[in-house]
Amino acid sequence: MIPKIIIFGYTDYTSAIFAPKLVLLPRSIKKKKCVYRFEQYQMNKTVTSEPQQSPISQLMETRVGQYSMNHPQQKAINNAILSDLVIDCNLPLSVVENKSFRHFLSVVDSKYSPVCCRTLTSKVENLATERRSKLKTQLSNTDHVSVTVDIWSDRKMRGFLGVTVHCMEKDGERLQLKSNLLACDGVKGPHMAERICEQFEAICGEYGIKDKLDYIISDNAANMRKAFTVCFPIEQEDEVHDEDHLDDPELWNDLTLEDQQTVDATIAKKQRLQCFAHTLQLVVGDGLKETKVMTPSLSKLSKISSLGIPAAVNTRWISTLRQVKAVVQCDHRKLSHVLEKSGHKELLFTVREWNKLKELVDILKPFGEATDMTQGEKIVTISSVVPSVLSLNHHLEQRKPQVHFLSDGITAPFSDPVYLKAAALDPAFSLMWVEHHVLVKEEVKDDVAQRVKGTEQAVPLVDEKEREDHSLGQEDGLFAAYCKRQKKAVGTTPALQLSHYLDICEGQNALLFWAMNRKALPSLSRVAIRVLAVPASSAPVERVFSHGGIIPRPHRAQMTDRLLSNLVFCKCNAS
Repeated sequence: MIPKIIIFGYTDYTSAIFAPKLVLLPRSIKKKKCVYRFEQYQMNKTVTSEPQQSPISQLMETRVGQYSMNHPQQKAINNAILSDLVIDCNLPLSVVENKSFRHFLSVVDSKYSPVCCRTLTSKVENLATERRSKLKTQLSNTDHVSVTVDIWSDRKMRGFLGVTVHCMEKDGERLQLKSNLLACDGVKGPHMAERICEQFEAICGEYGIKDKLDYIISDNAANMRKAFTVCFPIEQEDEVHDEDHLDDPELWNDLTLEDQQTVDATIAKKQRLQCFAHTLQLVVGDGLKETKVMTPSLSKLSKISSLGIPAAVNTRWISTLRQVKAVVQCDHRKLSHVLEKSGHKELLFTVREWNKLKELVDILKPFGEATDMTQGEKIVTISSVVPSVLSLNHHLEQRKPQVHFLSDGITAPFSDPVYLKAAALDPAFSLMWVEHHVLVKEEVKDDVAQRVKGTEQAVPLVDEKEREDHSLGQEDGLFAAYCKRQKKAVGTTPALQLSHYLDICEGQNALLFWAMNRKALPSLSRVAIRVLAVPASSAPVERVFSHGGIIPRPHRAQMTDRLLSNLVFCKCNAS
């Protein structure tokens, strides 16, 4: 068989190769067909030989009327897409390359020039860097901070270490709690204590807060406990460091050596506090597991959750409480009728099981209130810990004679002095939590009251700034001696300030109270501002992980951990 010519692959049919190949054509192909193909090739060659790029004049004509990249409106739309759509609404960065989205933008503003996904990614990095710099500046003006720490894993099981910082700032005549995300950085490898410690120290070093750190709040996981024992070991009680925990060593020149040592012991050391909410979770969760009489009733509840009753999460006892409350609010007879009519006779509650559920709600309701109260972020929470523990103990003691089906028992070891100081310095509680109605032994009440009073009496008398303000223009003059004597009288002693504070406490809001009484109670206010800023739980950093869980949806599986960290950081520090 005579081979046919291959009509593609040649760059120039007019070359010498073309002639011999033409001879090999079979006779069935007419000569005019070859001539036609050659003419077609010549025409295509002429067209393709012309330059493909449009002239600059034509390019300028297509750009007439559109914003330049530096135009204020162009920048404003870019920033709005990034902050409002990508960060706040959790839309993927690739939305800017979507055809329908670009059509939407052209309708909104026909002069806007859409950016690509890569450009938007670089803007995320720049925004995160800008907000980190701003946060560093804010923290440089703060003397004392506390942090919450936790570990989280995303959909791809990549580990992230989250750290939030908390402090109290003066805003004119007001006091307000500040909370920010320091980092939500990826953790490579197993979540070992040494790795957590190393990464946490790096974060503290980046923001310059290691020397300002008072307390670290984390859950009760073994790696967390070990990490912060290694990172910030608690000093022995018999060790005295005159300068390690003082804001200004010269501030205490007027104090005796004994008072100076007392002040050193009073100022909080860097140490880890266990998350109060997590401790309640473990206590109540373990109690529910050990209360075998509730197992059949709770098992039935989990099976009827498909009927519109809130489903419970196995790792959160408070979700079980909400589920039980939703059920007992129903009429027992009507619920039994609905279950029987729908063919679920095996899920019917007996009268005994129904009473067990009611008792469970009565017992756990105060625990739910304590959990909600100590997980706030914009309100003082640490002062609620000791009153909550005592009130829960009181509640259980009162319920004990009335409980017929369930047993109870709870211990929550929150005896760190910071909890006592916080409760005493919150005017909503003061020392009312050791009054007669709290079922605690009298010697325990007296011991707690003495510890609180002794702690607050150790606070220095006059602030250094007040001394400087007083000394300016008062060294000489006709009435200089009277002014000095008057200043000394107004300062009063910490004991008198504490006595006056206890007299004027009437359940006021802590932030408003100390903002109004900073000058009247200078010694106590300094301690209150520092202590009341400590969060009672690690809920703030867990909220960060809630934001992080929404961003990496299944269709965004290719997102890098760096981009996820930046998006979470920008979202949590939007203000």
